[in-house]
Amino acid sequence: MHLTKLQAVSRVVVAVAAVGSVLNACSLFGGDKPDDAAPVGYPRSWIWEAAKGISLQAGEAKAVRAWVESQTLYQDSRVSYPGFAAATSAELLDGMVAANSSSQGGGTDRYLVRSLVVQNQELRVSLCSDRWDEFGFRADGSFIDAGTELAVRELVMRKPATTSTPPSEATTRSLTGGQPTTPVPVGRLPYSQWLKGPTTNVFDGWVAASWGVSVKPPPDCIAWFKRNHPQLDYPTGYGRDNRPNQPKSPPPPTLPGSPGW
Repeated sequence: MHLTKLQAVSRVVVAVAAVGSVLNACSLFGGDKPDDAAPVGYPRSWIWEAAKGISLQAGEAKAVRAWVESQTLYQDSRVSYPGFAAATSAELLDGMVAANSSSQGGGTDRYLVRSLVVQNQELRVSLCSDRWDEFGFRADGSFIDAGTELAVRELVMRKPATTSTPPSEATTRSLTGGQPTTPVPVGRLPYSQWLKGPTTNVFDGWVAASWGVSVKPPPDCIAWFKRNHPQLDYPTGYGRDNRPNQPKSPPPPTLPGSPGW
């Protein structure tokens, strides 16, 4: 489920205009897709917090939140929030398309916005990323592993000089024809039954240019993680082998998201 580990499965190079139309067709909130053809996935949620002085309801923070959540959804099942295609560089979108469609993530991701700086049409964000409550499943619903990564993620978004001209090419794969419909695989539900995201484009012209990661969390991220999981003895009790009661299928419950949309 990491971008750096994604294996390309099938690729179709199309113009970004076509990418936009595909994502609109696959959007959770387009309202033009019949229920029996809706993409399915494991319930997921996002719990967001921010350092003092940063509002999660500000426009720039909403753009960041929507992009981070959308890139996860898009890797899982090629669905996204409205405007995601235009808010993603061709290079990043191309990497997401290489996701392994035989497995899928579920559960809850936690993020702490450490810093958010806007300068000269550039938005730079530093995030603590806690995936302890995220899980990986195969298409049949069987458990793969628990997400145990504590990391710092850096997102850079920019406003192009001319927002009406998107990147020339990107890679995508259509949901049509390949999505399981009936019977629904174990533990998977139509996205429309559990995901509550923005119904309008909240990106405001921001385009994600880079999405980096460092697996050496600084002290503030470690302290935040400990607050999230006081029962764990970090770092001694933090690791794949230390996770108790590794679930089988169906997947464990997903925590309530916050602050939501």
